[in-house]
Amino acid sequence: MKDGCENPARYIGCCGAYCKTCKMPAEGACRGCKLGYDSGERDIQKARCRIKVCCFGEKGLETCADCPDYDTCEIISGFHNKKGHKYKKYHESLEFIRKNGNDEFIKAAGKWKGAYGRLPPATPPGD
Repeated sequence: MKDGCENPARYIGCCGAYCKTCKMPAEGACRGCKLGYDSGERDIQKARCRIKVCCFGEKGLETCADCPDYDTCEIISGFHNKKGHKYKKYHESLEFIRKNGNDEFIKAAGKWKGAYGRLPPATPPGD
């Protein structure tokens, strides 16, 4: 994956994955969720991921955490309700972004070895 991206949030997948630290893009097996669409290198209409097409393609959002329909969206809730540890972790990532923003998420995720990892505990209001 290219490191020349000007917007670090472009490395956050619409679903909550963090593509910057994942080994798959580095190995060339994946180009991440959003890179290449702005430049025309990739065509969003050919994307197979419904989450990406809705969030990034149709709504122009960085992540589903930014969507006003997040709590009622069948696409993202269906994804997060799949069996498997990673889906729970992606859900935790979006919830963290909703509470703390992209910049805090990028700081927390910068040490991960893959597309998901441990996030700091929530800080109680007023602390």
